Amino acid sequence: MRNRSQLVRRVVAVVGGLGLAAGAVGVAGALQANASTTGQGTVAAQPVVAKKITVASNATSAKVWAKVTLSGKTTGITANSVVQVQRLEGTKWVNFPATTKVTSKAAYAVKIASGRVGANKFRVVASGAISPVVTVTFVK
Repeated sequence: MRNRSQLVRRVVAVVGGLGLAAGAVGVAGALQANASTTGQGTVAAQPVVAKKITVASNATSAKVWAKVTLSGKTTGITANSVVQVQRLEGTKWVNFPATTKVTSKAAYAVKIASGRVGANKFRVVASGAISPVVTVTFVK
């Protein structure tokens, strides 16, 4: 009998503790909601900034394996987010072996080089945002 009563007490203590924790979260949430309300009691909406990224190349043509810089600016993308360069191969965009990170000034720059002769179409992707396409022609 003693073991059973100890078990019942422990279960009641755990359930009571969970109830207190849930109540504390509810109070904290209510306090936070009150702190962010306007004078009429409605919650102030935060504007949603659309994620955008641009790309520009410092050269439209270059010799094979010469370094070309792709750079641009971002909007709505946090600093230190990864910027991935992609190249169009046939009908698919494939990750190119070049990445960088968004700076605190919402900009980025990355150097690329390619041995593929001809027009190469590149774009960059960061946090779900996709840039327009830039074409760099590599010649021998």
